[in-house]
Amino acid sequence: MPHKHYAIQISISLKSKIIITKENGEELEFNNFLIKSNITHQLSCGEQHLLLLFYPTSSIGHYLNQLSNNGITEYNHPIFEQLKICSINFLEKRIDFKRTVFEIRCLLSAFNCECENENHYKDNRIKEVIEYLENNINRIISVKEISERAHLSESRFLHLFKENTGITYRKVQQWNRISKSFSHLKKQSLAETAFQFGFTDSAHYSKVFKQTFGFNPKLIQKS
Repeated sequence: MPHKHYAIQISISLKSKIIITKENGEELEFNNFLIKSNITHQLSCGEQHLLLLFYPTSSIGHYLNQLSNNGITEYNHPIFEQLKICSINFLEKRIDFKRTVFEIRCLLSAFNCECENENHYKDNRIKEVIEYLENNINRIISVKEISERAHLSESRFLHLFKENTGITYRKVQQWNRISKSFSHLKKQSLAETAFQFGFTDSAHYSKVFKQTFGFNPKLIQKS
C-alpha cells in the first residue's frame, strides 16, 4: 500500500532487488535506495531486506538529505556490504539480535563521523538549535523559547528550520516524544503510552507514530 513517513529511509537488498513504486505509478528497481522524508512510495521485494530509518535532523539524516534532489534515488555506500553481511548472519542465526544491533550501530557510527565531516547546516543558528534540542530531549520546548535562543523571530525561525532540516519544528517535537516512547510499548498499553507522552489518546498516538515511521506501533508490541 502506498504510504509516506517523516523518517528518512535506506533499504538494502539482501538477495533480490527491491521494487519501488512512486506516487505517479512509475516503478524503480534498485539493490539499495534512499527515500527522503514525506515521500509517497510503495515497496515490494521477494526476499528479506534491511530497512533503516533515520531522524531527519540527526547528522546522518542531514547528510542523507543533501545527497540528491530526488525524493527516491539509488544509493550505494561502502558500509552497505558490511550491513548486508551482518543482516544475513542474523537471519541465518550466526549471531543473535543483540549482537546484530551492536554491529549495525558500530557501522553507522563510522557513517556518522563521515556525515559530520561532509555536510553541515547552511545556517549555524539551526545547528546550535538542533544541539540544544538533543540536550533537552526530556521536555517540550516552545517555538517562542527556541526562536529567542536563535535570536530570530518565530516566523523566521520556523522558515529557516524547515529549509535546513526538511521537516517542521512541530514534527521534530513529535519525533522526540515518539522516540522516547519506544521502550514503553513492551511494558504497557498504547493508551497508557499515549497519555504518558502527551498524546490525546491511543488513536492520536498511533496516527503520529505511523506518520513518523511508516508502521503501526502494535508491531513493536508484537515483536
